[in-house]
Amino acid sequence: MDSRQIIKEEFAYYLSNIARSSRRTDKGFNLQPTAVQSFLAFLEVDRLFDYNPEIWKHIKSMYDITVPNEVESIADTLLNDDEFIKHDNEKNQGWRSGSLIHYVCFVKARSYFMHEKTEELSESPAQKTINKVPSGVRHSTYRPYITAIKSKPFLLLAGISGTGKSRIVRELARACWDEGSDEYRAQKPKNFQMVQVKPNWHDSSDLIGYVSRVSGKAEFVAGEFLKFIAKAWEDVETPYFLCLDEMNLSPVEQYFAEYLSVIESRKSQEDGTVTTDPILEKSTEDWYRLLISELTNDNNVRSHFLEKGICLPQNLIVVGTVNMDETTFSFSRKVLDRAMTIEMNKVDLHGGLTERNEHIGKLGKAELIGDIVEGVDVYAANKDVCESVLTYLEAVNAVLEGTPFKVAYRTRNEFLLYVVNNLPYCKDENDKILSQKYVEARALDEITSMKVLSRIEGDDTKVSDELLDNLSKAIEDGLKTVSGEEKTVKSKSLAKLKEMKNKLVSGYTSFWS
Repeated sequence: MDSRQIIKEEFAYYLSNIARSSRRTDKGFNLQPTAVQSFLAFLEVDRLFDYNPEIWKHIKSMYDITVPNEVESIADTLLNDDEFIKHDNEKNQGWRSGSLIHYVCFVKARSYFMHEKTEELSESPAQKTINKVPSGVRHSTYRPYITAIKSKPFLLLAGISGTGKSRIVRELARACWDEGSDEYRAQKPKNFQMVQVKPNWHDSSDLIGYVSRVSGKAEFVAGEFLKFIAKAWEDVETPYFLCLDEMNLSPVEQYFAEYLSVIESRKSQEDGTVTTDPILEKSTEDWYRLLISELTNDNNVRSHFLEKGICLPQNLIVVGTVNMDETTFSFSRKVLDRAMTIEMNKVDLHGGLTERNEHIGKLGKAELIGDIVEGVDVYAANKDVCESVLTYLEAVNAVLEGTPFKVAYRTRNEFLLYVVNNLPYCKDENDKILSQKYVEARALDEITSMKVLSRIEGDDTKVSDELLDNLSKAIEDGLKTVSGEEKTVKSKSLAKLKEMKNKLVSGYTSFWS
């Protein structure tokens, strides 16, 4: 291995251990996933110097330069060059300057310590994970749930009764605590709340609350959802799970209207937080101040509520369990467009017989709470991956042209986030490294089922055999192109489309089993 490659691998090791940021801001560095590979990519000379390659053609690789003063000189020149700064801000969102700053820090640290490489350093950068992922989760059956939640904290679990839909939500909440701790052993961890949806819910009064004047003065009667939001605000470093059991016993768009609107207001801030519009607007009336005092004893949380209203905390995860039968309501596209959907009809009769609790691995903020909400937040750092996703989605959308099932920007963003969030899960059940292309294709297949197929339903005037056949071909061809056919993805989407086509014989079909 030549010296250039050694330095590059040492830099990758350095980033893997201390750098978890994606962009440089006035406040420092934001915590973001996927940083390591992005910083490595933007330090290559064809990207670092592309704004004016002629004046930098004497540098063949930044990894040839390991003297701190020399690296600092290059960094000073670039970071004081208006053309470089403009190009970096407009086209690369600060990635190039960020990679350069990190390399300066690395070279200085290296020259000071000059430590010996450990065996861990012998791994190639391609083998290093982008995010911190619990070892027990990398190839686990829980990976789709975890990455779906991180991509968007609103998940629907659909399946026949008794498949463990509500149980898995409880176990994900339990996995946020250390094994052996009181919360881990508890019947109901404090970061878990089950709410049974009632058939007579036609507005948000039972879930969020309402203003009552029965006593002669205005008082707000808080619902379980609002109380749980306050609890989550008091412990923002821990993921909090609200499980709406039998979610479609009532029309979701009626009793959950406020949440459906607010979840789409999520915005990523420069400090790494995600904010939303208030689900309950602030008020100057006495009932609001009384409500705040009843919801929380935390003065910081009270001040936040009084100043901004009651907003969704970043660590709040809403999961709805769904049974599709004659007693339930179907989902509108408004709901499906805003949620991630996973079907749970597979039954393992040996499951739960050897361990009382599911072995998921320790989950924390980094694994479950996303700090990116739009495609633009991941595009620059993962351009090649994102372009592959967009090419695939364009082919799928071409088949859906002229139908009510065509996807738009919201779904595009969720495709990009889901695929990027899956990149760290790069090992199979035998702990062997999977190719990135396979990981991308696997994620594409899963998000296709979640966000495209879940929206397709109707009689044979809306959904034809030809549409399903053309969609199957587009998906199959797209997955083969992405994976490179090195290892074929066992497609959930193609299996579901086959099932949907068989149901169409009756004159009607849908995603829901």
